[in-house]
Amino acid sequence: MLRLKFAIIVAVVALGASFATPARAQGNGQNGTASDALLQISQPPAGAKLAQTFVSVQYQLTNPTIVQAGSPNFQVQLDNQDPVTTAQTSQDFTGLTPGVHTVTVRLVDANGVPVAGAAATVKFTIVNPAPQLAFSNVVLPSGGSPLPLLSVIGFGVLVGGLFSAMRTR
Repeated sequence: MLRLKFAIIVAVVALGASFATPARAQGNGQNGTASDALLQISQPPAGAKLAQTFVSVQYQLTNPTIVQAGSPNFQVQLDNQDPVTTAQTSQDFTGLTPGVHTVTVRLVDANGVPVAGAAATVKFTIVNPAPQLAFSNVVLPSGGSPLPLLSVIGFGVLVGGLFSAMRTR
């Protein structure tokens, strides 16, 4: 019954969106949102410059009638990758390379068909991320190595020197 309500509301919204002017239904072109858009991407902001290799895309429906009708489905697509269909309002992407990326979110019906006028697009840039320290290549001394013994001796000499210096004052 809930899916039927959702399907009816989606059909009514799609019918209403088909009578809207294309510029208003698709948004202003920069971040895919307009004052009457059905879908809005809140993160990342349009034109954002991120110094990381991942992004968490967050989006929401702006029409409360659709939200009350049930669990809407979204298709989230990064660049030319295959879209991910989800009922969640956020999607994480990892392993991003430096450069400009485009994320598109579409509201889809129960059959995976996009609802007209219910899409948003944001472009953002991944800048060279800060280098990550990799400790996997570090070779630590083994138990039979003389390094731990030398470390203990060195620490002992340091403490003895400090003690001796304090005593002479």
